[in-house]
Amino acid sequence: MKGGLEKQKRRLPRGYSLVEIMAAAGVGLVVILTMLSTLLSGTDGFDSATRRIDALVEARAAMRVMADDVSTVISIGNEEFGWKAEDENFHEVWFLTLKPEDAQDVEKTQGDVCFVHYFTAVTQEVPIEGAAFSRKLYRRFLSSEDVLGSLRQESLPAADANPEEAEAIAFNVTRFIARPLVVAEGGGALVEWMRGAGSPESLAIEFQVVDGDTAEMLQTVEDWNLSSALSRNVIAADNEGASRRGRDFEMNLKIGQAN
Repeated sequence: MKGGLEKQKRRLPRGYSLVEIMAAAGVGLVVILTMLSTLLSGTDGFDSATRRIDALVEARAAMRVMADDVSTVISIGNEEFGWKAEDENFHEVWFLTLKPEDAQDVEKTQGDVCFVHYFTAVTQEVPIEGAAFSRKLYRRFLSSEDVLGSLRQESLPAADANPEEAEAIAFNVTRFIARPLVVAEGGGALVEWMRGAGSPESLAIEFQVVDGDTAEMLQTVEDWNLSSALSRNVIAADNEGASRRGRDFEMNLKIGQAN
């Protein structure tokens, strides 16, 4: 009987030592950390791609809104169209345009003559102290009641570039150039429009935005004014004239083509 018990004991499997358990746990931890690192890297890449796509989607949507506004510009005199260059990178443009009632403030419709003003402004991302800044493209829109009120006083609405009275339609803007053009005397090439020379015939727009990753690097007013060393390094054009990180959009819109 005693010999049989000894044989059974010898057949029992040997347990793992503490060293073996710790080694196995270490290997497992390395595998888990490697998988987690790969997952996080993929997530970061996805988020970065999403931020780039969002910036492009917003820019294209803004261009469609501008194209629609410019296509319905109306001319009632020499002063109904305005343009201003804040500097070489950021312009303003404003004009009268025709809009149906469903495109206006329902409480301020007395016709279809409306006013649109496009401008850029550097504002905080959130209205709290210490929040980062960014430049946005704003669209200020006045419904027909407000416009007609000004016209009755023989004036046009003031081109007030106040972000609090406008809607941001594009974000992370690093260039907005709107050049009104007219056909040169004798026909042919388009030349820059001058105030007092009637209405321009087309509007050439150059529009540039950066993605969210780049925007996070530019957090001050100086950065978004492209006056800081950081912004010049990140945004400034290279030797071939292409922006290092900005995505450019260009279009030449015929003014009032829908009329």
